[in-house]
Parts: sequence; structure tokens; C-alpha cells
Amino acid sequence: MTLTFGLAGVLMIPAGQFSGPASIAVLLASATTVPVAIAWYLRPWTSPRLATAYILYADVGIVSVLFAFRTHFDAMPGCAMFAIVAAFIVVGSSYRMMVVHLAVASVTLLTLGVLAVIDGADPWSAASRIVTIGSLYAAPFMIKAYIGQLRLKAARALRDPLTGLWNRRGLLDTVDTLGGSPSEAGDAVGVTVLDIDRFKQINDRFGHPSGDAVLIEVARRLSEAVGDRSAVARLGGDEFVVVRTGTREEITQSDNRIRAALEETFDGPRFTTSLGSAVEALDSETSIHVLVRRLIALADIEMYRFKSRTSGNAVSERLPETNSHEQTRIRIDELIASGGPDIFFQPICDTVTGSVVGFEALSRFPFGAGSPLSWYRDATEAGIGPRLERAALDRALDAMHDLPPGSFVSLNASADTIRTTNLLDRLRPHLASRTFYLEITEHERVDDYLAVTRAIDSLRAAGVQISIDDVGAGFAGLRHVIELRPDILKVDYALVHGIDRDPLRRAAAAAIIDLARQIDAAVILEGVETEAELQVANELGAEMVQGFLTGRPEPASAHSHRRVAT
Repeated sequence: MTLTFGLAGVLMIPAGQFSGPASIAVLLASATTVPVAIAWYLRPWTSPRLATAYILYADVGIVSVLFAFRTHFDAMPGCAMFAIVAAFIVVGSSYRMMVVHLAVASVTLLTLGVLAVIDGADPWSAASRIVTIGSLYAAPFMIKAYIGQLRLKAARALRDPLTGLWNRRGLLDTVDTLGGSPSEAGDAVGVTVLDIDRFKQINDRFGHPSGDAVLIEVARRLSEAVGDRSAVARLGGDEFVVVRTGTREEITQSDNRIRAALEETFDGPRFTTSLGSAVEALDSETSIHVLVRRLIALADIEMYRFKSRTSGNAVSERLPETNSHEQTRIRIDELIASGGPDIFFQPICDTVTGSVVGFEALSRFPFGAGSPLSWYRDATEAGIGPRLERAALDRALDAMHDLPPGSFVSLNASADTIRTTNLLDRLRPHLASRTFYLEITEHERVDDYLAVTRAIDSLRAAGVQISIDDVGAGFAGLRHVIELRPDILKVDYALVHGIDRDPLRRAAAAAIIDLARQIDAAVILEGVETEAELQVANELGAEMVQGFLTGRPEPASAHSHRRVAT
């Protein structure tokens, strides 16, 4: 770029654009570009001061040459060189310097335009050149914005989107900047790995939003507990890692601060963590990336040794309320007395046409108080599972009147509830106006198939269709199908999610669908979330689909406008 500017100045001399003294001055100025270019080649000017000096050198040279022209109108196109210098500023200097530089460029261009008109140039031609060349000055701002977007995307690729910590790739990219130096006596690298004990239970009991809140809280505590020469990352799931450099004493102190921070109280779900640490001296022969990977593995081993020593008391220390069935009974009785649980309905659609054919009634519980699965499991363990299920069924029957006519309603009940409850009496007042599917859920293993079959036979005789929920997961296995002879098989979300990318999931679903054909049962693929998954459902011949792609669970009133296939 520098040499090009010099060459452009030299080429204008024989064109007669400069007077004799001006030609000499331009020639000398152009000659200075050669040593400047050589200096750039030998050692790029990355220093902010050198970059500023270069911009000043370029601006003075451009302005001097432009005002040396015999005619100001002919000098105006040369103002385009300011835009080229601005492109360098975008990368090599500050935003403030770019603004100052382009202000000089704009003043120079406008001054040349005014002087050209005074010299007798056509005003419209001068104005046209001002607009055309001036528009180039907007390009550096667009380039800077684009570079900013690229940098933001690159930074996001190295960060965990939930906690804002480094991910595994970002951690390894940043360990070089921690400030440790093998030349410093006693310097070492320390790694602490930790995970949240029984995090899946927290998600099941309190719901994923509460689980996310725990992850964010742990990330905050780790970030505040470590020092400057540290990097904190979330490796995935509930596992975190802290990398530190410094003396062994400094690393130990940091480790103690981390442990103290993790013991603070938290307004959300109670949690504990398991930790493992490893420290090694930092030397010049071992790459810090190799060292960090080795230390993570060693710390991971120590953490799992710690977990194995303490797992015996973990549940009682962390969630003491699970040991009290009486507390569960009180909690569920209070919920039922207040009119709970709430009922949402999720559409079930025809696979080929996408039309709504029915709705599944789903229970919803107070936010942050646990997932539906945890409520029903707690109720079953406390011996009142059927009581909670009956309350949910009654709420669903009351709410379903807002659903479009002609759609079936799918209701959930465990084998124990079917065996101990006269469901037919509850459904009979509605059988004339609505078709019901009864989904047998997997809250517990079925031990008395004979009693369940008798209850199912009476329901089927009244027109209720029997569905087995979550085929392919839990207790919903082949014996369920053989003993209960369902009309509908619902393929579990675990088999459907990613079925377009996983041949094994596709094969398993195809086997279930083939079994359904042989026993004259229909199939619902549950958890369809993408067009690709829907396409596989169509290809495999599943009659119905259910999932976020075709409709989310909402109150019955939100579905009243839907058209139902006839």
C-alpha cells in the first residue's frame, strides 16, 4: 500500500500536474515510501504509537500532494487514498483514530471541491465527485462492524451459552494467557474439576429452569472465587473445571476459596458438589495444553474417588425431604385442595396431513417446585399415586370442553390407578361426545396384569382406546404389549429425538411400527421437533405424531380455534 502511494505520486509528475518545485517535493515524498515499506516488511508496526505515526505520515503526504496539483478538480480523485488508509486503521488502530482520519479526509475533499468551483470547474461535476469519493469513507465503518460481528461469533464459539464461561475449546485457547512462566521459581499449574451431585435428580424434581439456575450460580461462585491467573470453564452437563497458575501455596489458597464459595447458601434448590484437584510444576519442556489435559484427567479421577467415599449419605444430606412420605402427602393434598394440578393439552397430529386429530392432557405443577415426573414418582412412593392421578384426570375432564369438537382426548393413568379406580364411571358422562385414549404410564412396574386387564376390558367395551406410553423406555416393554393388547403404541421421545441422524433409533422405531401393524395397533411418535424427524415418521408409516414441531402444550382455551381432521 505504501509503495503504491509513492508510485502514484511519481506517475503524476510527467503528466504535468505539478509545477517544477512541487514536482521535486512530490518526488522526494514518494521516495520516502521505499524505506517505510522496507521497515514494514522487516517488522510490522503493531505498536499503537508506530501505527499512529504511520497514519500521520500517510495523511500529511496525501494532503501535501493533493494540494500541490495545478488544478484542484483533478486532485479530487486522489482523496480515495484516505479510504485505503482507513482500511488499515480498522485493523491496526483505534476507532477514535479512524474518525479523526476520516474527518481530515472529508475536510480535504470538501476544500478541494470548493477550490475547484472557484477555479471555474462545473459545480455539478465537483459535487458529483464529492458524493462519489465521500461514499468510500463509509466503507471502513461497515468493515469495522463486520469484523466486530466476526469477533463476536468467534467469542461465542468459545463460550458456554448458558453460564458465559469458557467451553473446553475456549479453555485450551486461553491457558496460554494465564501469565505463568516456567522461568519463575516454584510456578505450577493447578486444576480443580467439580460436578454437581445428582444433578439429574434436581432437574427431575424442580424442573430444567431450576437446574439451569443452579449451573449459573455455580459458574458465578467459581468466577468470583478465582484470581487473575485463572480460567474457569464448563466442560459440559454439570461438570466445571478451574485452571490456575502460580505457586503451589497460591493454588491451594484459591482451592480453599472455591470450596468456601460452594458452601454458601442458595435460594434455589439445595445442591452439593464433588471436587478433585491436581497440581504439577510448570516446565519449559511440556506444553501447557498437554499439562492441562493431563491434570484434568487426574483431578477427574480424584473427584470420583471422593464421590465413591461419600455417596452413602449424599441423598439424605442434600434432599432430606425425600425421606418423609408424610411431607409428600401434605404437599400433594394442599395442591389438590387448591385445585391443582393445572392441565395443558398438546396436539396430536396426522403424520401425512399435519391436521390435529386429538390432544394429550398433561399435568403442570407450580414453577420451580419440581417436574411432573418427580411429583408423580413422589406420590407413588408415598402411596398416594392414584389420588394425584385422579385429581389430574378430573381436572382434564373439566377443562376439555374448550377443545375443538371431534378431537379425541388422551388421558394418562398408571396401572395401579386403573386397577384401583373405577375410571369408567368418571368417563361415562362424556363418552357420547368425545373419544378417549387411556395412556398407561410407567410410574411403576405392573405386578398384577390380570386385575389391570379386567379394568381395561370394561373400558374398551365402552369405546375407550388403550394406549401404552413411552414404548422403548422404562417399564413399557414387550410384556406390556402382550398382556395389555393396546390399540395405540406411543414411541418414546428417547427413540424419536435425532431419528433422522441415527440409524439405530430409526431401526428401533421401525421395529415398533412393524409390531404395531401385526397386532392392528396405530403408532404415535412422541417428541417430534424437526421437519427431518417428521419426514422419517412419514417414511416409517407412523399414523400420528406429537411434539413441539406440531404444537406445544397449552391451556384448552388456546386450542379452541384449531381445525380438527374429520
